[in-house]
Amino acid sequence: MQRAWRAINSQLRYQIIGPFLLLTVLVAVVGSIIVFFQVAGSLQERFNNQMASVTRTANDAMLNQENANLQFLREVAFAQPNPSIPAPGVPDAFQRRDVEGLKLALEPFFLLSSRRSNIGLDRLISFDMRGHTLSDFEKLPDSYGDEYVSYPSLDISSAWFTQRIIGRVADNRGDKYAGLVQLGDTLYFATITPVYVGNEVVGGLIAATRTDDLLTMLRDRSQAAGVTLYNSSGEVLASTFGTGPGQAQSMDADLIASFKNSTSDNSSIFNAQTINDREYQFSYIPLVIRGVAVGILAPALSRDYVMTTGSDTLWPLMLSVFVLTVTLFVLGVLIANRITAPLGELARTAEAITQGQFGRRAYVNAQNEIGTLAQSFNKMTGHLTDLYGQVSSESSQRAAIVESIADGIVVCDTEGRITLVNNAMRQFLNLQSDQSPPIWFSDIPLGELTDGSFGFGSQRAHDLFTLYERTVRVSANRVQTETGDVMGSVCVFQDMTAEVAVDRAKTNFIGTISHELRTPLTVIRGNADLLMRGLAGPLEDDQKVFIESIRQHAGNMTSLISNVIMIAGLDSGSLATDIESISIYRPADDATWPLQSAIKAKGLTLRIEIPKDLPEILADFDQLRMIFHQLVDNARRYTAQGEIVVRAQALPEHMLVEVMDTGRGIAPDMHEQIFERFIRGDGVSEGINSSERGIGLGLAICKQLVERQGGTIWVESTPGQGSSFYFTLRYAHVTPNTEKPSAPLAAAA
Repeated sequence: MQRAWRAINSQLRYQIIGPFLLLTVLVAVVGSIIVFFQVAGSLQERFNNQMASVTRTANDAMLNQENANLQFLREVAFAQPNPSIPAPGVPDAFQRRDVEGLKLALEPFFLLSSRRSNIGLDRLISFDMRGHTLSDFEKLPDSYGDEYVSYPSLDISSAWFTQRIIGRVADNRGDKYAGLVQLGDTLYFATITPVYVGNEVVGGLIAATRTDDLLTMLRDRSQAAGVTLYNSSGEVLASTFGTGPGQAQSMDADLIASFKNSTSDNSSIFNAQTINDREYQFSYIPLVIRGVAVGILAPALSRDYVMTTGSDTLWPLMLSVFVLTVTLFVLGVLIANRITAPLGELARTAEAITQGQFGRRAYVNAQNEIGTLAQSFNKMTGHLTDLYGQVSSESSQRAAIVESIADGIVVCDTEGRITLVNNAMRQFLNLQSDQSPPIWFSDIPLGELTDGSFGFGSQRAHDLFTLYERTVRVSANRVQTETGDVMGSVCVFQDMTAEVAVDRAKTNFIGTISHELRTPLTVIRGNADLLMRGLAGPLEDDQKVFIESIRQHAGNMTSLISNVIMIAGLDSGSLATDIESISIYRPADDATWPLQSAIKAKGLTLRIEIPKDLPEILADFDQLRMIFHQLVDNARRYTAQGEIVVRAQALPEHMLVEVMDTGRGIAPDMHEQIFERFIRGDGVSEGINSSERGIGLGLAICKQLVERQGGTIWVESTPGQGSSFYFTLRYAHVTPNTEKPSAPLAAAA
């Protein structure tokens, strides 16, 4: 028996269950008494449920009213002639502006609406395409039967719905509208629809219900004590309680803020108001008409029953809670004294270890789960101490590796805050040993390198930047865990100053040599032309063949050197682009005229199908002429027979230009590569000694120049059937989009 008691006493579960078993007996004794008082506590929840039901009913009644008005207007808008009255058809009366006939046709519908319980129509208005009312019927307030008044013509052209109806403006819900409309001193809930004859709008119809009558209807259908309508600012527009002193009150700022938060998470919000010395609970919901919130609808119920029952149960409940609280407190203290002593030792030991006292251990002699926990805690502490030393050693090793890297390293968190820079990066930033690095990655003074960078066109290195006097290549990558969570990013800064300098020197050298070669070639070609014309005396046939060969090869070399000079200007950034409004016909004509003789010499036909009435485009005249020249000359080189056609057509977004030939075509796998430097479509079959060969620069130049104009270029070709080169240009009347995309480096950092 004593051994069993010792086993039970050594288990923590029994130490806790024993005292609280007594507490459970005590709670069971008084539970039957407390149940009665808990009923009073559930009254508010039931009341809230009833309030929610009333709110849903009022909202459904509002939607039904809107649908009933729409259905009524559909019947009226398509009403046909009524010979028994006699009355014309409603659309025909609108089209002929037959005011009397329209009134005669609309009056039966207006009178019939008062007998239909689902409509509740107070006012029916028709208006013409000028925004003037043609007929205006309204039932008098508190009237019975068919009593109504007819108002003279009103100008409603400035109303929010008039121009939408007249202009046939439709949203994602159609061409009919509904909302709150102020006519004179009265606020209405109105549904508006256009009237059509065929596809033509000839006028509009308005079915309106006074907000006072609408709220009364909502109150009766939802069985609420009252309904109040507020605008979006919380001011009372109408209420079945009345709007005078001591009646419906406007919403305060805190209530409006709570309402906006409740609509964002689709939960209801309740608030109590005292009206005529009685307290009511309001439930606020958005008044949504055609999917748009135009105000706030607030059904209300009286709180008399809840307050009376709550007052009767308050004091007994408070006394019970007090007694139970004291009892639980006393028992909790007794239990805590037995449990918290060893747990306190564990807590103090853990705190000492967090402060760096790794040799500290917990001393707990209890023979229960807490004692076992203390032993496991001491073993875990020893293991963590060893692991901490290992991690610290590896961290020091990794830090040394990062510091020894010659490239700059910047590590950032997910928000772009810099957490680590190595010594090389500190040198790039010109920081002294005692200076702190920038806080944010965006604070690093990187400048985009716009000229003198490697490559050409789409091959240009976009990851080159200037950092003070250096040129650096920056690459960024995300740092992710094994589970894919992003911890931040690491950016590597590579010093490319020397390489960029060499590239610039190369570009300048190519440009200089090309300019120097073009001068003697111009002289050679000019003299060859003079000799061919016989200005230096008659030539024999063999001499003409030799001189023609000289002239042709000199021309080819001049064209190649011009392309090299153009590339040098593009690479160095010295080529200026002067965008202006021009007609596309002129540069196309200027570019193709010098090529006419060469095209005819090959037996080809050149057709320019560019209408002269095309809209003007935004482009650099000289560069656009160069694009046409390169594409037409390229077509001439690779076309043995057939024709070359230059077309342009105006599309909705841009102008599309096409240069088509009937040449040898281009293999599909070469469609992207031919726009790169030194890539030719069919270099093998062309022959290295062909007089028509090029060095693969023309299409690369076209791509860069087209992109400078804000367009794109591509090719469609089938081997053996010819090729069609397309490029786009912007219209002069469209504002160009100058917004730059966000840098991928910044996004990664």
